[in-house]
Amino acid sequence: MKRLARAAAALATLLALAPARADTPPSVWERARDPEAAEAFDLHRAVQQRLLRTAIAEVDFGERARVLAMLERAGAAKSKSALLRFDLGHVYALLEDHARAAQVLKGAIADFADHPAVDQAWLRLAFACGHLGDHACEREAYVEVLRRETEEIMRATPTLNLAETQMHLGDLKEAIEGYREALRIAGRVPSRETAPLATWGLAVALDRSGEGLAAEKEARFALEMQYSMGLPRLLRSKDVFFVPDYEIHWYEGLGAAARAREATSPREASALWRQAERSFGEYVRGAEPKHDRWLPIAKARLAEAKAQRARAEKLAPPEPPGRPAFGRDLQL
Repeated sequence: MKRLARAAAALATLLALAPARADTPPSVWERARDPEAAEAFDLHRAVQQRLLRTAIAEVDFGERARVLAMLERAGAAKSKSALLRFDLGHVYALLEDHARAAQVLKGAIADFADHPAVDQAWLRLAFACGHLGDHACEREAYVEVLRRETEEIMRATPTLNLAETQMHLGDLKEAIEGYREALRIAGRVPSRETAPLATWGLAVALDRSGEGLAAEKEARFALEMQYSMGLPRLLRSKDVFFVPDYEIHWYEGLGAAARAREATSPREASALWRQAERSFGEYVRGAEPKHDRWLPIAKARLAEAKAQRARAEKLAPPEPPGRPAFGRDLQL
């Protein structure tokens, strides 16, 4: 099931760069009255400044690990400061320790439900649960994010990711509606990735609903958008992730099948159906040990690709000696 760190990562960076609504420094009188809270705020501000540098410079995990050490030395896990608790969960997520991130954020949200910084915490919890494959938690978090967020530019990724979560949970009707809502938002806000990714999601949801021809139409549209936007390898970019990881093969298999339907020669068709066969074969191999809910449909897709490839090969003239087979691997 595709999860969208692409937009997720971009949005998380935007959140990191934006000043938090809770970042109001304590006054001189507040510092005198509660020195411990003042020290916690100073540490929070230092953490944010260091994380800002890592977001801009795209450095490795070293600086973030040092930030984690700062928070742990200060006892952030049990701190009375909401900011430090939320910071700790955020840093665990940045270090890709998603299990600890989810644990810390769940506790902090429960303890500081009315704090101004809790909005960002809900979004970060959704990302962490998505990476863990905890889709019930992920759905709850995205629903809460969308309940709180009114600006459409900030709703695009949560809407898209919630649709992905609904598909993984088997609710294809809700998923399809969610993808269409994400496409509506994408038409109103400046986002290059949201529209093609929502179209890909819609294509796969339709395919799993038994609407194969409609699915392939959407897949071709997604491919056209990718190339027109200069994003030929969008699905394999660093800003996109899949849970489970073999989920990507359905998208690539569907894309290859969609292109094969419109191939202009048997040789082109056979090459594309071969790619579809390979992709759906990879999906089936990944899904079988996990008793994936979509496995029967994937096997049917695989059988169709195999039969179509064999049929096209019979019609295709033999390749001249020394000439490479038609086409390159599908770039998605």
